[in-house]
Amino acid sequence: MRISYLASEAVPWPPRKGELLPRHDEPVGIEKKLRGYCLALDHKDGGSKANGFLTMLGIDLTAIGYLDRHIRIGITDNPISEVRQKKAEAFDCAVYIRIPGIGRYSHRSAWVLTVWQLDTPGSQPRFITAIPRGRKKR
Repeated sequence: MRISYLASEAVPWPPRKGELLPRHDEPVGIEKKLRGYCLALDHKDGGSKANGFLTMLGIDLTAIGYLDRHIRIGITDNPISEVRQKKAEAFDCAVYIRIPGIGRYSHRSAWVLTVWQLDTPGSQPRFITAIPRGRKKR
């Protein structure tokens, strides 16, 4: 059983593996990070991710809406796979969620690892990055 917490509910801290992302209905920064980093082929650090999305899944900047939509759907359906607290005494933590079955074409898909920043209990999840992994040919 997955536990889901919405904005109006108290959230245990830190979130736990197997639960849904707290406030998954209110993520921030997805399109901005996809456009400027994850799908930007010319970005110094994000270019390799952009190349992975393009070659593995056929996803580039013209498909930003597709990827944004699937990430938003994916965080409502898929549980947290890992939680990393930055410091033992700090509130902020990084939350990892694996979203399966993303791909623009029927003959190939992959799961995508998404990373989210949670600054404090009850804060909106801020999108950090997405990394294509585990390509499957159909």
